[in-house]
This record gives sequence, structure tokens and C-alpha cells, in this order.
Amino acid sequence: MDRLSPGDHAALIDFDSRVRTLVPAGPVGDRKALHTALAGIHAGGTTDLCGGWQAGSAALLPGAAEAALARVILLSDGNANTGEITDPPAIAALCAQAAAAGVSTSTYGLGRHFNEELMVAMARQGQGNHYYGDTAADLFGPFAEEFDLISSLHSRQVTLSLGAPAGVKITLLNDYPVEMRDGFPSVRLPDIPWGAEAWALLELEIPAGLALESAQAILQAGVSGVTPDGEPVVYPEASLLLGAVSAPAWDVLLADRLVAERQAELAAARLLDEARTAGEAGDWATIESLLAAAHSRFGGFPWVAEVLAGMAEIARERDMARFRKEAFYSARKMNTRLSAKGEAAGLADELDKPAFLRRKKAQGKA
Repeated sequence: MDRLSPGDHAALIDFDSRVRTLVPAGPVGDRKALHTALAGIHAGGTTDLCGGWQAGSAALLPGAAEAALARVILLSDGNANTGEITDPPAIAALCAQAAAAGVSTSTYGLGRHFNEELMVAMARQGQGNHYYGDTAADLFGPFAEEFDLISSLHSRQVTLSLGAPAGVKITLLNDYPVEMRDGFPSVRLPDIPWGAEAWALLELEIPAGLALESAQAILQAGVSGVTPDGEPVVYPEASLLLGAVSAPAWDVLLADRLVAERQAELAAARLLDEARTAGEAGDWATIESLLAAAHSRFGGFPWVAEVLAGMAEIARERDMARFRKEAFYSARKMNTRLSAKGEAAGLADELDKPAFLRRKKAQGKA
């Protein structure tokens, strides 16, 4: 909270089986009230997670329309196991409603016992970010990362709109929220700070007859959003033209390095999801087999290889709670991460980047 300016507004909510407003919404000022209240928080019993989130959202809602950003920062080490609403899909749906009203949600899971599916779903539908830490110390970096990202925002509510000629099928390979409009996908991308890029990988199925036509436009893409001040941002539409090539010419085409890296990240994310499913069944043999095969498959992609090597270390320790969470958060990161403009394939310059653009080996460790 030391990253907040005196004129920023904040509230502090504490929750276990009860929900308590420790500091009501208002200007931060010298932060003394926030620091004093924070020092008095201690672990409780059961967790009214939804009630705590609702109190935070309600505190921000009156000023959300005028604010550059109104966001609930939710920290929990447990599950939603008490209160009026404990159903995870219902809680995530409330986050979506709040986001539509101007209050977004970012979540921070702590330790081994929180419900990672719920925390990620709340952030996804709440148009925020999701993080976790094995220990409280591991969350210092993610908290700083969130505030750095917020202070650097260029565009929010970013939407990628896609269109194609009749017969062309568009499949989004990332794990972004998608809404179909007039039969074509409209993709909600992450908020974009200065110096960063959001990316999406698409697969196109093109009828043979259409592919034979020279220089045919097979995809139209447009990106729009708003600035932190609420001004609309609309980027020029782009078109993908497909010209027919012979089979021999196709066979000698070189792979695009950036596309190959993105494909590797999404393939690794799918592998981690598969390994996590095996982990839920206690099938360590399948986990080890998947990760052993990945060593050679992803050896040419330094960050992916480093993440998977770290997952193999956790697998050798037989630490199922940590494996499940690290696999889940690493897969989500590979699926939806922001990247630096002109990002190099290697990892030598990672510490020179803002925290929200660094490629970490482990999501739950500092």
C-alpha cells in the first residue's frame, strides 16, 4: 500500500467467518490508518471469501465511474467455505458483474490450501490479474508487479474483433474470454501497459477453393479499448492476405521465430494442464513421463524449458499441493501473458524489464 498516492482512495476489509471493514473507503492520506489496521489482522477460522470480496467491491463502486481504475485486491489462503455464497461459478459471475460496473478484481492466493480454480476464475471474469505465493514473502513481488502495471497502463478493456470470409473457421488457441458476435469471435485481451504487447494465436481452417484464389483476404482483425481516463482507443484494422503457393515452395518456407515461440508456450501450457490432471489422480509416473519428453521437445525455447525443468524438480519432491498450483498458474501465464515489444528469445535481459513483463521460472516463488 506504500505505492498508493495520498489522493488515491482505498478501503481495507478483513474476513474469516465474519466480514469487517477496518478502514472505510476514502483518501489514503499518510497511510497511518491503513498500516495500523493491517498490523492487527491475524488468521481466523472459516472463510467467507465472497462476503469479503463483496464488501470490497461495494466500497469502490460509488466512485468507480470517475476513477481511472477501481480494483479489488483479494488476498486469501483458504476456500470459500462459509457465508451466503460459496459456489465458485456464482462468485466468479459476481466478479464479472462488478467489472461491467467499473470495479475489476485481482486475486492473490497464499500457501497450499486456497482454491486456485476459484481465484483464477474471479480474476479472469473480474478483468484483473491472478497471482499466488508459497509464502507471504513470495507475494511481495506480485504486489509490486500489480501496482507497477496499474501505474503504467495505456489501454484497458481491450478487445480483439475478428472476421473472415464465409467458410473460414477461426479458432483461438489462447485461454482468453471469448464472446461470439455475428458468428465471429470477439476476444477480451489483458489490460496493456506502455511498452508491452498482448498477443493471441489463431488457427484458421480455409476451404480449398478459397485458398486457391491469389491474394485473398482471409482474416480481418481490429483492436479497441479505452485509456485509463476513459477515452476510446481504436487501432487501424489489419488484414491477412493469403496467396497460393506450390507444394515445393510451401515445403521450404521457414518458420517464423515468434510464432514458433508462441506455439511452444501454448503447447507447454497444455502439457502442464495434462500433468496437473494426472497429479489429481496421484499418477506421478505419467507426470514424470510428460516432463521427461518435454525436455527434448522444448529444448530450443529457453523460458519454456526453464519452467518445465522447475516443474520436474517439484515432481521429484512429490509435493502434490505445490505441483498442482504451480502447474495451474504457469499454464495460465503461458496462455495469457503480456510480452515486451521486440522480446528476445533468450532470458539475459529479463531483470531489465518491468516486473509485469518478466518471464519467471516459478509463479509461486519470489
